[in-house]
Amino acid sequence: MKKLLYILAAGLILTASCENRLDINPEQDLATDLAFANKDNAFASLMGVYSLSQQYEVFGALPQIIADFQADNVLFSGTFPTLRDIDEFDVVADNSSIQDLWAENFRVIVAANAVIKYVPLVEDDAFTDAERAQYVAEAKFLRALVNFQLVNLFGQPYNLDNGASLGIPIVLEPYEGEITYPTRATVNEVHQQIFTDLQEALPDLLTAGEFGAAEMARGRATQGAARALMARLHLYRGEYGEAADLAGDVIDDADYVLAANHNFYDANSPEDVFTIQNSATDNGSTSSGGWASYYNSSTYGGRGDCPFSPDLIAAFEEEPGDARFALSRSDGAGEPLFTTKFPDGTTNADNAPIIRVTEMYLTRAEALAELDGVNAESLDLMNELRERANLSTWDAADFATDEAFIEAILNERRKELCFEGHRRMDLLRKGKSLRTSGNGAGISAPGDPYIILPIPQRARDVNPGLDQNDGY
Repeated sequence: MKKLLYILAAGLILTASCENRLDINPEQDLATDLAFANKDNAFASLMGVYSLSQQYEVFGALPQIIADFQADNVLFSGTFPTLRDIDEFDVVADNSSIQDLWAENFRVIVAANAVIKYVPLVEDDAFTDAERAQYVAEAKFLRALVNFQLVNLFGQPYNLDNGASLGIPIVLEPYEGEITYPTRATVNEVHQQIFTDLQEALPDLLTAGEFGAAEMARGRATQGAARALMARLHLYRGEYGEAADLAGDVIDDADYVLAANHNFYDANSPEDVFTIQNSATDNGSTSSGGWASYYNSSTYGGRGDCPFSPDLIAAFEEEPGDARFALSRSDGAGEPLFTTKFPDGTTNADNAPIIRVTEMYLTRAEALAELDGVNAESLDLMNELRERANLSTWDAADFATDEAFIEAILNERRKELCFEGHRRMDLLRKGKSLRTSGNGAGISAPGDPYIILPIPQRARDVNPGLDQNDGY
């Protein structure tokens, strides 16, 4: 059930023009009838959306390593030509990795849309109104999360033109046998849809504490996860007051606790706000790999594609003794250095880290610094993280300017969240070059056409209404 529904729709989604319609055999309607026949089937359909989110092309590593390859935290050391082209900013529109990423992310959206539309219509007296609302809310969170990932990869950052440039199509309906295909919405319109989904979902989501089991509390959409994702989006838009407030709400939530040390990556922890749950038998790994495959050397079961860059090593070495730098290993002297955040290179059972409470500390500290300059609360938040990392604490006198303070926070953000998919957007939203050396040195944002991915040619061949990004 988890991965059989909507496969045909996912393969076709956004591959026909706005004027064209595609007639589908009536057998497809039967799948919807079965998927939402009762409460149990509706729950299975919701779990199917989570399962699709595990996929390699969604939150199973591919979008995250693409973000790393385009930024300055890793070196490309692999053999896949489609990924090498991304690393070298030499991508073409028929890049198969990008085509698969586009299709699989929209599979998640289509499946979420079905839950949103059909769960309220399920005829089952055992299915309470509160449960129905919760399932719909979880699907809206997942739709928002995937839309956010897609618009960040295929659309220019908001700070280019206040979101007026093209983003991605907004798809709000499930596959129902006769489909029309929207053109691309603006980045701002996509952002507003994400906000709408999260705001509508928030009242009906459970808290992490209400779920009980760790894998449910950390792997299901919760009120804390919705607030945290909204905080991230406000930060990316430069809306610092809203970002600070929402991040503060998550920090103040007793369900989320800053871990005492960094030994939390391979297990569910109160440090986690939302993670994609994986196991040795149920994960996003394919023949192309998974998180641990890319971030481990062959000695530890990986492919060795994503070692530390010299630039990231230099950032850590500015302050010796950083406990976060200790989350690394190599095969010996002179060999590349790899993170240990994803240690299971054999089965790829490590969870995918989507949101941690640490990010909320960094978000609130940065947002308050943008609003108030060097301030006591930002210092306190950053010092909690620095003490955990075995570094000296900061004092206001350490910073000659507000700008220097903000840059220091961003540097801490880089070291704390490295290899978790954040660095590219952190550089872009601040208008910084993605690289200062090596392939693509000088590629900068906002506005450079090569900082974002091309709309896949396979989609545009059938749907000319999907305008291509500049430069492709």
